Amino acid sequence: MLLDMTDEKARHFLTLSRELHWDFPSSQGTPIIKGHATSQRVEQAAQERESYANAARVLFEEGDVEGAVGIASNAWRLWVVARDVAGGRAFLAAVLDKGEKKPSRARSLALYGDALLAFRQVKIEESRQRSRAALDAALVVNDPEALTLAYLALSRVTIEDGDYAQALSLAVKAREFARGLDPAMGQAPMFLHAQATRMTGDYDRAAALFEQSLDLNRKINDQGMVFAELQNLGWVEVHRGNIDKAERCFNESEKIGSASDPYSSAMTILSQAFIAFGRGNKGMSRTLLERAQSMFKEAKIDPGPDDQFEINWLQRQLERNVRD
Repeated sequence: MLLDMTDEKARHFLTLSRELHWDFPSSQGTPIIKGHATSQRVEQAAQERESYANAARVLFEEGDVEGAVGIASNAWRLWVVARDVAGGRAFLAAVLDKGEKKPSRARSLALYGDALLAFRQVKIEESRQRSRAALDAALVVNDPEALTLAYLALSRVTIEDGDYAQALSLAVKAREFARGLDPAMGQAPMFLHAQATRMTGDYDRAAALFEQSLDLNRKINDQGMVFAELQNLGWVEVHRGNIDKAERCFNESEKIGSASDPYSSAMTILSQAFIAFGRGNKGMSRTLLERAQSMFKEAKIDPGPDDQFEINWLQRQLERNVRD
């Protein structure tokens, strides 16, 4: 309760928030506290998230806006860990939308956090507004990490708009500011650079970028992104006509993916449909595509925009084959 949060306790939580360092800080996936991927530290911190929120409110009411924003910038990922996106946004709004809005590194990072949470809610316009505000603050303080994440956030929403050339440009900006930072900070900017390039149809350049992204994710040991980039590289190689290489990518991704995860299972079947198409077996490709779509439907999962793009592409090729 707020009444139980003294100034001393609030400042203790501010100190604790500064000790929250994250393995993959630019990723939009579930955060992992550095060095504690499977420990109780992650769960404990997430369970204490309301104490962090109360500490920020106490500092804010005492006039220490900088301290309150500092907690917000350091701790917002705890709400992602707890899968409490709405609660996280309420916490951030209580700090960001009241009082003095002085540009700072911490304010930019907290605005980025709300932009990502809004993006997860598919509230694209709200995410865009927060992303722009994050960039405005980052430009004032000229902080590389804040600039990296702000440009990254804008690239994400711009991809959703379908403006792939602009999304590519923003991702390149994010990568420029990520240079010199921890390699993991460049993870999502590199992914979006590759993804936007792929969506423009420049498959040769996209393949090179996905190779770089795959190499980075192996080095920083993000197995979820290794799986994703093997899949993405496989799609690109199909478009390039390199079916054998695509099949190797898909086979490796299948070994990493979880058989109990319906999305991974459906994507594995979808990749088989692409390989069948690439080898000229249109009937088998059509059967596998329909099976993958049924798996998505049964699991009540909507494929991501990039995966839906590939599904639509394969459908068009198969329909063209029937007409011809």
